Amino acid sequence: MNISITPELPQCLLHAHEQSWKLSGEGVLSWTVFNLYRARLYVSGTFYDPSQPFVLDLSYLRTLPAAMIVSASVDELKRLRAPPAEILQSWSEALLRIVPDVTLGAQLAGCFIPGFGVKFYSATHHLGDITDPVFAEAFAAIWLDPDTRSASLRASLLGDSLLDTQAGS
Repeated sequence: MNISITPELPQCLLHAHEQSWKLSGEGVLSWTVFNLYRARLYVSGTFYDPSQPFVLDLSYLRTLPAAMIVSASVDELKRLRAPPAEILQSWSEALLRIVPDVTLGAQLAGCFIPGFGVKFYSATHHLGDITDPVFAEAFAAIWLDPDTRSASLRASLLGDSLLDTQAGS
């Protein structure tokens, strides 16, 4: 099977992770009447397998401060995985060091590497790493866990064409 590299991913990510990436699915995360970002899931095989590297790529549809992004992420990490307070605080601090404020059209991507953690990228450069496989699994759960707040986005990312691509409903 010949899988081509998708040019939408940041070039810096493609250079650092030379495997071919296949788009598994995509959708838009909405909150009330606001579209927040378009999410895309890229896999290194033929389908999503959490034991293989994968990329979650977010293209923002509005301006959001880093503190708001991190706060929402931490709330979901707490809801989905309930880590001890000191671990949640550590993850929050790590995210605050990595995640920038975003503007309309900004791109953030996380390359999830089993046994390692997550490498974060903007459209133009490597932002940093969180080298904790437990964090990586918990962070991916925000989008991919069956208990995610955005079931239709999860289905779209995983390539389920039976549900629409609008999340947050």
